[in-house]
Parts: sequence; structure tokens; C-alpha cells
Amino acid sequence: MKKGMQEVFTDWWDRLQKNNGGRAQLKRCSSPEEAALHPETHRLKNMLPDWLPLEAVATIVGVSAHIKNETKLGFAQSLATPKEKNGRVPLSESRFRQLLSCRDWDELYRTLRRSVSILDGNVNLLSFVDAVLLWNDEFRGAYRKPGKSLKFELSRDYYEIAMKYEK
Repeated sequence: MKKGMQEVFTDWWDRLQKNNGGRAQLKRCSSPEEAALHPETHRLKNMLPDWLPLEAVATIVGVSAHIKNETKLGFAQSLATPKEKNGRVPLSESRFRQLLSCRDWDELYRTLRRSVSILDGNVNLLSFVDAVLLWNDEFRGAYRKPGKSLKFELSRDYYEIAMKYEK
């Protein structure tokens, strides 16, 4: 993601964090369609390039409302880093595979929302946004360089961490 877009997302998210009422409304959204009915979605959409579809922006907005704290670890790395309490990875391998194999925006939205919830809202915003943008590219059939697809990128990050804790 280009630096200019990174700044747009972080500035927008910072403003969202201060808008408790707007965040509460977005947290109740259960699909990109519901999130698309919220003004925050259109506020962000107007700051982004026209090529980015409303479904992608609505997914980013709706799920980002559940992010409480920014982390340094990438999104997939966080999903594979065991919590101190029980030593288990937050997102099991089967759930991780479900995330990688989502077939539509509604399924992706639900899976991402569940993943952010499992992480207690501790997510790297830009890494999360990158995952949604990669998924959008693949969903639209846009060409990606070999090894740069969503499955390659997230799998590399997830298993790099998960294998360190393998018993």
C-alpha cells in the first residue's frame, strides 16, 4: 500500500476512535451492506481512489470499528501468536484456512470480524487493510505477481509464527 493511502487510513481510523457513537453503530453491522449504509463508509470512500469498490471500503470500515489498539505485528502474525494465558494460537489452522478461502464479501466480513474479536481488538490496522485489499484484487481477478497473493502473503506470515510455537 502506498504511503499516501496509509496516511488516509490511519488518519481516518484515529478520527473513528474519537467518534464513540459512530463506532458503536458500526460494531452492530453484520455485513458490508449494513456498513455501507453508515456515513463513515462514505467519508472514507471519498478519501480513496475510485477504483476501490464500496464493498472493500465497507468491510474495512465495519471491521475496523472493532479494532481497539494498534499492534506492531502483522495481521496474520497476530493470528498465530499464542496468548500468554493458554499458550494456544488465537486462530486455529482450520479457521485460518476458512479466512483464506472466503468466496464473497459477506463471508469475508464475518470471518475478519471474528478474527479481530479473537484478537481482542489488538490488530495492526494497515496490515489488516492490506489483507482486505489483496482479497479484493483476487476477488476481482486482478493479476498479482506470483507469490504476492493473499494466500501466499498471509500464509507466510501466519506459519512463520505458528511453527515457532509448534509442539
